[in-house]
Amino acid sequence: EARVIRLNRIYSVLSGINTTIVRVRERQQLFDEACRIAVEHGKFVFAWIGTLDADTRQVTPLAKAGRDDGYLSQINLSAKEDAPGNCSLTARALTQASPVICNDIATDEAMKSLRAEALSRGYRSVAVFPLIVEGRPVGVFLLYAPEPNAFDEEEMRLLVEMAGDISFALDHLKKEEQLNYLA
Repeated sequence: EARVIRLNRIYSVLSGINTTIVRVRERQQLFDEACRIAVEHGKFVFAWIGTLDADTRQVTPLAKAGRDDGYLSQINLSAKEDAPGNCSLTARALTQASPVICNDIATDEAMKSLRAEALSRGYRSVAVFPLIVEGRPVGVFLLYAPEPNAFDEEEMRLLVEMAGDISFALDHLKKEEQLNYLA
């Protein structure tokens, strides 16, 4: 029964984000709404979206919802896996252009440097979804869950679809901006 409730929440997130995609015309509004929906409908503790600077390989958080309490300001958000103090999960998701999951922050070595800060905020699991436009990662969407083992195969399938939908919307918004520029 708990699994069904969880999947229903994820379907609600997917539906809410897709409704937002149809309605919004600005990237920032899309990001703000996606984070809000993930926290309010998906019951994630924290959600944030950041964009990747292709030259510096730094990620800049642009939207967030839920419990941050200064967490993001303590992390070197670099796509370089060997950068000191960085979130290796974020770097891996960007360099591999595929989702990365940590289903137990308390024990996963990839979260060792961020573990105490994450656990103190109630983060127990995290999933990192790259946002891909024209075959290249342009950002990330991170979801922090309040329980360990929050991200199973079926849930990940839906969340990967969600990230794909956001990526599609970003691509569409980019093309719309280019058309408006030419007009």
